[in-house]
Amino acid sequence: MSNAGLRIETEPFEGSPPGVKVESCSPPTTTVANNLYPESNQTLSIVIRFHLPERLSFLEEALFSLAIQAWPDLELIVAIQNGTEELKHAIAEIFDRQPWLSPPRFAILLVSIPEGMDGRSTLLNRGIESATGRYLAFLDDDDVVYQHGYSTLIGQLENSGLAVAVGGCRTAKVQRVSDHWFVLTKETPFAWGRTRNDLLRDNFVPIHSYVINRALINPGDLYFDDDCPPLEDYDFLLRLCAKYQFDFSRLDVPVCEYRIHASNSIPYTADASPSAFASHVRAQKIINEKKKHLQFAVSVDELVDLLDKLNEKEQQRMAEERERTETEARLRQYEIDKQFEERRFLNTLTRKTYQFFGRFPRLERQLSNIAHARWSADKGMKAKRTKSESGKT
Repeated sequence: MSNAGLRIETEPFEGSPPGVKVESCSPPTTTVANNLYPESNQTLSIVIRFHLPERLSFLEEALFSLAIQAWPDLELIVAIQNGTEELKHAIAEIFDRQPWLSPPRFAILLVSIPEGMDGRSTLLNRGIESATGRYLAFLDDDDVVYQHGYSTLIGQLENSGLAVAVGGCRTAKVQRVSDHWFVLTKETPFAWGRTRNDLLRDNFVPIHSYVINRALINPGDLYFDDDCPPLEDYDFLLRLCAKYQFDFSRLDVPVCEYRIHASNSIPYTADASPSAFASHVRAQKIINEKKKHLQFAVSVDELVDLLDKLNEKEQQRMAEERERTETEARLRQYEIDKQFEERRFLNTLTRKTYQFFGRFPRLERQLSNIAHARWSADKGMKAKRTKSESGKT
């Protein structure tokens, strides 16, 4: 990406990870980054990773969701971890029985992964290497894409001229009962994020909720880090959003569904395996460390907008501070006024009491004698109790 233009490095703005530097330039996201994918290439390559034979039923639903896609030009690449010819044949049969609206190009890759290694990133990288389409998307075997999903996102890429278009995603909590998966609930938990700044804070973009225009991206940026599973997709997005502009305008349009169950690599449920929790914690540490050194490019307009937002937040903070100070001052004045009113009331009561008894001197003497006698009696009783308790000890 070109670095022409004004370069400004600042302290992280609020909501951004520590160490993020803002580089002001004109992002060439609307300029062709390579000549490999001409406009005549309208193919959408979809890389599907698969690693467990027992998830074939999931894969069939994923392929069905692709068979009914409105976008006609598809290339499907299924990358299988340590797959066998038998498994490859089973997947080919699943492919053949789908109701394809437009028969796609289809490839099955058998990818050898060393024992004990998480092959999630390797499967995606092998799929990217084999993909020929101008547009690129990813899909896990247990998720689905809605019929209008890819046509919506590719349409947005063509309209905006940006490198990545992101759509909305629902989650579906599923449970297996009598060899069938049932959807328990559907929600939209990823809707909290809206901008690139939100993405820098945390990931709200599932791997199958976006489409990439490869013509606008340096091929060297399209890879998944083998050190980052199960957060390799977030690391991938951070790398892209640091250099290229994303289109988030279709976030309110659900284009896909993310399915949550006990075997997810991300520990969403309480019954997730201890290894899943451990892997997630390890990957999160790696991501946090990478964020400390992340640099990203913004246009001058975006930089001005960020500074305006910072100024608004600072003005809001100062207004809240003034309001807090004024409130505390009002409370202190209220306490002072309250004490003053109490003292004035007591002074007035005392003065009026003296004035009253000044008109009735005999009554005043009688009350005084009674009060003195009562005080003397109480004093005597206390002395006797003290003497009695001293004798006992």
